[in-house]
Amino acid sequence: MWRDTGKPVKVWVLDARACLPVLVFVVYWCWPTFYIALIGVIFFSMISWAGMTVPATFRMVRRLLVGPFRPAVPAWKRRRFA
Repeated sequence: MWRDTGKPVKVWVLDARACLPVLVFVVYWCWPTFYIALIGVIFFSMISWAGMTVPATFRMVRRLLVGPFRPAVPAWKRRRFA
């Protein structure tokens, strides 16, 4: 029972976070929301196929956008000459 607590939650073969666009489509039925849900499911499926989780993917994208700059470290604690 406890051995599966570290694994990501899946609904059938899909990550549980990928069901959010599907939920939006079920609540508001129209063609644009269907396309958004389909693109969302494909995106999340590709992420899980690559072996990454959604938070890890967002961290990777943030690292690619920001670069080596770490905005969480205050200016007076930065090591300037190291």
